[in-house]
Amino acid sequence: MAIIGIDLGTTFSLATVWKDGKSELIPNLQGKYLTPSVVSVDEQGNVAIGEIAKQRLVSHPAYTAQLFKQFMGTKKEYELGGKAFNAIDLSSLILRGLKSDAESYLGERVTEAIVSVPAYFNDSQRAATKTAGELSGMTVNRIINEPSAAALAYSQRSLCEGLSLVVDFGGGTLDVSILDAFDNIVDIIAIAGDNHLGGSNIDAAIVEAFLQVHSGFEGNLSDQQQGILLKSAEMCKIALTDRQQSFLVHRHDNTEYSMLLDNERLMQICSPMLLKLRDTIKRALQNGEKTMMMIDNVILVGGTCRMPLVKEYLQNLLRKQMLSDIDPDFAVAIGAGVAAGIKSRSSDIRDMVLTDVCPFSLGVDTRMQGRGGVFDAIIPRNTTLPASRVHEYTTVVENQKKMRFNIYQGESLDVKDNLLLAQYEIGLPRLPKGEANVSARFSYDINGILDIEIKCDQNNATVHELYIENDKLSKKEISERLAVLDALKTSPTEEYGNNLLIARGKRLFEEFSGVLQAEIKSRLIEFESELEEGANPARLARLRAMLIDFFDRLDIYSDELLFYGEASEDDLFMSDE
Repeated sequence: MAIIGIDLGTTFSLATVWKDGKSELIPNLQGKYLTPSVVSVDEQGNVAIGEIAKQRLVSHPAYTAQLFKQFMGTKKEYELGGKAFNAIDLSSLILRGLKSDAESYLGERVTEAIVSVPAYFNDSQRAATKTAGELSGMTVNRIINEPSAAALAYSQRSLCEGLSLVVDFGGGTLDVSILDAFDNIVDIIAIAGDNHLGGSNIDAAIVEAFLQVHSGFEGNLSDQQQGILLKSAEMCKIALTDRQQSFLVHRHDNTEYSMLLDNERLMQICSPMLLKLRDTIKRALQNGEKTMMMIDNVILVGGTCRMPLVKEYLQNLLRKQMLSDIDPDFAVAIGAGVAAGIKSRSSDIRDMVLTDVCPFSLGVDTRMQGRGGVFDAIIPRNTTLPASRVHEYTTVVENQKKMRFNIYQGESLDVKDNLLLAQYEIGLPRLPKGEANVSARFSYDINGILDIEIKCDQNNATVHELYIENDKLSKKEISERLAVLDALKTSPTEEYGNNLLIARGKRLFEEFSGVLQAEIKSRLIEFESELEEGANPARLARLRAMLIDFFDRLDIYSDELLFYGEASEDDLFMSDE
């Protein structure tokens, strides 16, 4: 019985196995390594996956689903041929196909898999991935982050030593990781990502540009015609890998429409996405408290990194040599195969060690300066796992009988914008305000198990629970919560200028860590408190000006530090007077 490694990708998936001292790619029934992550149901109700299903994207779009990985952990449904599927169902069908291919290739049963996921997948998405594995007939005890897997692939070939920045730009997701590779250890230092940014967004942007050039008929496009346009856009994008220009041609109502596409035009179309790529790299550097001058290697992973304009953009931005010795489409899967070898305790690799970090902060709902709903991160994001942290809390009213702990996952300063995981209460002795003390200890391991211990010393009351992924939340509750979070993206406020300033502060709070994050938190809470209490206009104007000045200095500092290696902290905390 074999253990295989699987890259369950947004646009393509593939499997590997540790064999004869190396990670070996497993071909599918067509003799290819890449299996399109597409599922289709034909008119007779039969399910098809992979290349056949991909062909039906154009011919039978209403019967075919793709890009469903982006909705793992949610209740989004796809109706294909009169049958309802969610992202877990569809992913399990892809995994089932990979399992079958592996068993045919290896000549033995496959019972377990190491599956890679985007580094920025939260617990519900990781739990959904494990469930998909179970539905396919495999046990998935270990999830590995995609950039971490790529790093394993490179480390096995001695292609990366020292500090590396891994850019994993795939078909539907973007991940950036910073890691340190030395001896037999790959130490993950920091991660950042965007689960809704990839090559498919570039295809859609090309189609949008085409429709802007030829306006007037976009509202009349059928599902099939839209599928054809997307397919043509993808082909044009791929053609520019080794050609100077390509044409997007589409026939509608007996009229032929075309648009010339070259890398200069494509750069204009991709500009918003490249800025998001830059911001994600910046977050990873900030999370790891590193600068580009400290980075030894830049590793490119994922099909979108094949694009010349992406390589050129990264080269100009990062000013480092780009490593792509391993095929960007295969690197993650090869690393997953290495992880499978480690898991199976193969004698030629069992001493290899891969560390991991917590992708999201874990904390509780607290009060600060009289304001409730403030998130206090007990285990901050990018903490090396396993980890155990404890924070102390005290009562805020006289003779308080109990204290409620709402456990959240996320990065927002406002707990309402984070993911609620669980709620616990602990009884308290009746004491004056501030005298009853409660400790909350979070212990989080590499398999996603959170051990929560809440204790009051004065009466020895204790709450001790194991929170394993999101098994205490139903899938319906997860879906509803995600819908709520989407609706709360822009917090309502009376004044646009103040709203913009608060949003900017929360963005900076998420980007920075340590002393600077604490300073941002303090200043932002002060401003919001004064705003809610109706401070006089003169004072608000002064606080606003001070905050704008501080945020401007932070942005200048981070840009100069991260991309040019030269920045001074001297002016960050200069007097606001």
